[in-house]
Amino acid sequence: MRVVGITRIRNESGVIEHTLEHVSKFVDSIYVYDDCSTDNTIDICKSFAKVKGIFKSKSWSSIPTDRMRLEGTQRQYIYEKCLVEKPDWVYYFDADEFAFLDGVDLSDSSIGGYRMRLFDFYITEQDKNDHFLSRKYMGPEFRDILTLFRPSIGIKFPTRLPGGVIGGIKNAGFIKHYGKSISVENWENKCNYYINHLFENQPGNSTISEKWRKRKGKAIHIDMSDYNRKLITWHDRKNESIIVSNSAGEAE
Repeated sequence: MRVVGITRIRNESGVIEHTLEHVSKFVDSIYVYDDCSTDNTIDICKSFAKVKGIFKSKSWSSIPTDRMRLEGTQRQYIYEKCLVEKPDWVYYFDADEFAFLDGVDLSDSSIGGYRMRLFDFYITEQDKNDHFLSRKYMGPEFRDILTLFRPSIGIKFPTRLPGGVIGGIKNAGFIKHYGKSISVENWENKCNYYINHLFENQPGNSTISEKWRKRKGKAIHIDMSDYNRKLITWHDRKNESIIVSNSAGEAE
């Protein structure tokens, strides 16, 4: 089975080397769409033998409506580029996501895609001086994300997630999401990005921008998640008595 990884990135020099090392363990090749990085992200990507294609955006728009539109169109672009590899499976990942394929069977012809269960890791007092890969605690909230799928002519990325998958979709696999736990500086930059560039409403929630405005200066968590629930460990990821679905499907 040939598996191709695809990703859309911007200014990920603090994390992308570790992510590509991880992804390289279970994919045959990787295609990257760079959204106008201004650091050395591209140079890091070029150093990986499995990175077979890097495509760069010509300009970066700060307009919120453009940012939302590009969430889909840039992913669609890199997906279509990777098809030259004639993959059996495509794995879409963000630069701060580390997947573990528990229960994934790529030989099962009845399955067209896998939703992986994603958990957010946090910086805490106990590990605030450690490397982000050593974070100990995550929130009990999860999102099941369609991340691994068989390519087909009908696959479209209207936003973050692909549509048009042919065949059954199964929940299997887990993702460590480090987007909130890379560093305090990264947290503040993330807050500023969402405050300035994302204004859309989510059902039953305040706007993403307002949510992140309230989070500024609060990168280090004591023992509670952003949803005011007690933090848990990776070991607890299958404990149905304490994990809870993040039905809002919050971006980051």
